[in-house]
Amino acid sequence: MTTQLFGCVCGQYHAPGKALGMFEKRVSVPLPFYVIEHPQGVALFDCGLHTDIGNPEDPYLKGLRAYGIDVTTEPEESVTNHLVRLDIDPARVRWVVLSHLHFDHAGGLHQVPNATIVVQRREWEAGFDDEVAAQHHLPRRFFDLGHKVKQIDGEYDIFGDGSVTCIPTFGHTPGHQSLRVRSEQGDHILVGDACNNHKIAESRHFPSPADPRHAEMNQSLDALLALRDASTVMIYGHDPEQWRDTPLLQGFRT
Repeated sequence: MTTQLFGCVCGQYHAPGKALGMFEKRVSVPLPFYVIEHPQGVALFDCGLHTDIGNPEDPYLKGLRAYGIDVTTEPEESVTNHLVRLDIDPARVRWVVLSHLHFDHAGGLHQVPNATIVVQRREWEAGFDDEVAAQHHLPRRFFDLGHKVKQIDGEYDIFGDGSVTCIPTFGHTPGHQSLRVRSEQGDHILVGDACNNHKIAESRHFPSPADPRHAEMNQSLDALLALRDASTVMIYGHDPEQWRDTPLLQGFRT
């Protein structure tokens, strides 16, 4: 068995364009997570939304709407249904690598109860510091569920063979990380929210221009881009153009 990588979209995020570093007045962007099948087991990079988010009365969703933000999802877009479609039992997911603890990246943890979370130590600590968690919008109800947790510091090789490697990309949140996957589809860097879309990577027009995190975000993105070679595909966190461009993601199932 070779390593295979699949992309899945678990819903859509609807927000003012400036919130995502985009120039449109209002945008809708995909909320993806990724499935990695490896001879040593199944790993996810992020795990989508909590199934309760589909309920318009969910308190977290109602709170987002106060800021002009909405989320839409369909039942078939749940983590569980994507995994079943790929002939994977959610109970046998071995690892969930969390880029960070935001609701649209950690929300689906309740659907993979036997997985071990792999997270940067500084991100996990931020999630349990009430002041820092509130500042960075890290809602504990989505990730503090009793999973085994492997806290890492810096780069980490998930399977020990160089095929799946965590790369620290701090800035978006205190301990954000990206993931490099070398699979039969080629070399992909899953950027996560270190950069929402390819236009930001080119322009560096991050959301909220006065945000003091920008220096760290630029440094992380520079380091990530420096890892590329001619064959590397960068998959950005919430890039609607990439998900519409079938040739770019032809190795993925959506």
